[in-house]
Amino acid sequence: MNIGTRLFFCILLSLFCTEVAWAQTSLRLRGVVQDTLKMGIPGANVRLIAGKDTLNTSTDSLGRYSFNLKKPVPLSLLVRGLGYLSTSKDFAPPAAGKEQVLPAFTLKDASNQLAEVVIKAKVIPMRLAKDTVEFNAGAYTVREGDNVDDLLRQLPGVEIGKDGNVTSEGKEMTKLRVNGKDFFTNNVKDFISQLPAGIVDKLQVIDDYGDKANFTGLKTGEPRKMLNLVLKDKRNRGTFGNAGVSAGTNDRYAANLNANLWREARQIGLNGTTSNTNNGAGINNTNQLGFNFRDKVGKNLTLSANYIYMHNKTELSQQSYIQTVNSLGTVYNESATQSQTKGANHNFDLGLQSVNGRDFVQGSIRGALNNSVSDGLTFSKQTGVIHQDLLNGNNSKQHSPNFNADFAMARHFKKPGRTVSLGVNAGNNVSKSIQDQDNRIGYYDPETDLLVKDSVRNQIVDTRNRVRNVNATFTVSEPLGNPADSLVKRSLDFSYLYSFTHTGNDLVTSLNDESGLKKVDSLSNRYTSSFSTHTIGLNYRYTAKRLNYSAGITAQPNTLTGAYEGRADKINRTGFNLSPVARFDFIPSPKTIYSLLYSGNSNAPDFNQLQPVADTRNLQNVIIGNPDLKASFNHTVNLSYRSVSPGNGSTLQLVLRATAVQDQVVSNTVLIRDTLNSLKQETRYLNTGGNYSFGSNYYWSLPIAKRKYNIEIKGGLNYNHRVSYADNVKNFGKGINLTQALSMRINQKWLMLTADASYNYSSNVYSLASANSNIIQTWVINGDARTFILPSLNAGVTTSKTINQGFAIPGRNPLLIGGYIEKTFFRRKGSFKVQGNDLLNQGNNMNRTISDNSITESRSNQVTRYFLFTLNWRLQNFPGGG
Repeated sequence: MNIGTRLFFCILLSLFCTEVAWAQTSLRLRGVVQDTLKMGIPGANVRLIAGKDTLNTSTDSLGRYSFNLKKPVPLSLLVRGLGYLSTSKDFAPPAAGKEQVLPAFTLKDASNQLAEVVIKAKVIPMRLAKDTVEFNAGAYTVREGDNVDDLLRQLPGVEIGKDGNVTSEGKEMTKLRVNGKDFFTNNVKDFISQLPAGIVDKLQVIDDYGDKANFTGLKTGEPRKMLNLVLKDKRNRGTFGNAGVSAGTNDRYAANLNANLWREARQIGLNGTTSNTNNGAGINNTNQLGFNFRDKVGKNLTLSANYIYMHNKTELSQQSYIQTVNSLGTVYNESATQSQTKGANHNFDLGLQSVNGRDFVQGSIRGALNNSVSDGLTFSKQTGVIHQDLLNGNNSKQHSPNFNADFAMARHFKKPGRTVSLGVNAGNNVSKSIQDQDNRIGYYDPETDLLVKDSVRNQIVDTRNRVRNVNATFTVSEPLGNPADSLVKRSLDFSYLYSFTHTGNDLVTSLNDESGLKKVDSLSNRYTSSFSTHTIGLNYRYTAKRLNYSAGITAQPNTLTGAYEGRADKINRTGFNLSPVARFDFIPSPKTIYSLLYSGNSNAPDFNQLQPVADTRNLQNVIIGNPDLKASFNHTVNLSYRSVSPGNGSTLQLVLRATAVQDQVVSNTVLIRDTLNSLKQETRYLNTGGNYSFGSNYYWSLPIAKRKYNIEIKGGLNYNHRVSYADNVKNFGKGINLTQALSMRINQKWLMLTADASYNYSSNVYSLASANSNIIQTWVINGDARTFILPSLNAGVTTSKTINQGFAIPGRNPLLIGGYIEKTFFRRKGSFKVQGNDLLNQGNNMNRTISDNSITESRSNQVTRYFLFTLNWRLQNFPGGG
């Protein structure tokens, strides 16, 4: 038995022995404080009067509390929570030597009823509670027939994009829960447009660290944004969905059916769509069918299943312009691409979860099968230092089966604050592709610019890639002498994370000429690599009413190995990183929070960056990996300030952040002369330091006149310092990005109006003398108005004006105008809508990215001007109406 195994059993044995000793020496009381929906209320104050002693504590994130008594005496408990009515209960002396679970305290909203007159407390629009911002739905305008997305549009800091995705404070909401529990597929976009706003009591935007972290209280990494809808009493069941069909000009069409049966824990959903009205890049035809199920299969055991099939077809016409800086000059690449892609995707997941007072167990299996076929034709013209033409025809097939499994468990021991958790994740991801490429290259004389030679080449590239990964975590949290009546909690947290990734890659390149198909050994390779890390952490955690922090240290040794078929040299590199652990939350008042977070992690090079065999799929830029690459290590620091005013709902947020990367993997673009004395590009990779960035963002919102009007100002300033190489010469790229935006919202019973203006400045300068500075400026002015002419008639108009400066690709500054008129009937169950999009036909899709020593601009085709006629039927049946 090795030392690590002995240490593990010693820890478990000591926990068990201490558990027995604790049970023999104290009388413990525990209970929970919940609201009328049986959701735990965090931060509630619980006062216990036991004889002559008075003890105080606060509930945890799940509404739980506990006390320890020296002897049995009569008890009196008083419970108070912000926004709730206080309540108290008396209890007889508990039995000696036993743990007693007290009945749950249920707090009601702060309102008093006298006869038939209801006297309500002043409505608090929003409140701040550590990781949660809560909005009171009663403080905002809710019309008959509104859905949850109509309510979300009124909340400060919350935005809904044209694609229906929801963001809060710039981060996308990735998960939906209802009354604190998983809801169907947990997809925010799918359900906010189906659930009626009238059943919602509160909306909570939560920084979510995962189910296991919520159970144990141990938070690691960056949180994700989650939306939790707290419903009104007895509204946690119903039938909802919609059915619609659309037809329009320019061959536009759409049809959808969504039907959902909700009986508290039992949830059954069916959805199907077919559409070509997606306004993304290209012309898209999408067909989708999905089914989901969730129900309790035991007292504390929940089963969930989800399946989605999607078939899509995309026709893309794209122009791109690439500038690549080199010590000899700049290479300009203009290209035009016509392509068509067809794909079919199957996705499923199956999950089990069990949560009770002390134990948490969760397991899931996920799988995906993706198949696609694509055909494309690209004409590229290189000028500047290199003068070449390339006509590339490409036919390819891809097949990607992926499977992943997760298991997690955690346990609370009798001693308050003592927890143990274990998590395991494993995955097997396979990607197979075969490409048939026809290349015709025109070489030009570098001095006369006359065509010297045409070269025709047909090659077959067969790539097979398999990635297997295993991640295992083990954490132990031990309280440090916390009195039961104290609001201060101290604990020591030990964590261990093991991560292993194995990659296998087969690359076979064959040339097809008059003599037939021949494998090219110099362009083919079989390569395997493994990357493993052991992360050992020790943290001290302090939790109080106004101050929470954790501080410690993390050690992370890592090993990178690799081997190539037919080569004797092997890769075997080790690394070691020592980094601090720091998380700090200061809450000077219920409306203000200061936060500081530091995180560090290592990343292995991608297999394409490691394999030392030429990838010739792009003959104008051949890629050759570097087997001597090391793993990089990222350092990230975030400092934030958040303040809300519960009285009027105003909010202010400031964020400062900085990142630095050790041993960053960067490109080295080299120009090499060929047999015709012409230059060609080769991209290789190496490790370097000097990559860092820092920046700030702010957001301020001010509601006026009881939230009928709202003014928002937001912006940011970011600086990036990037290092790359060109012809083995270090090149420094310095980028500045400035954004500013001003918006105004009007929320009246008869009118919803949003108007905003934004400005973006982006500059990039390279240190190489041959490079020119590149500055892009963009102004955007948007307007979105919706008016309610009659209870059954509404209309809307949208406008957007964009002004671009500095793009190398020519394009107009579009003015987009759209509008609709909608008539409802049969008590708003049915509706007929006429919609017009981009009436002036000026839409375009322009994009700009910066990577190492290259700047890429692209523009894609879109069908943006069309009229659409839609007939829709709402399926909604909730107790008490919607």
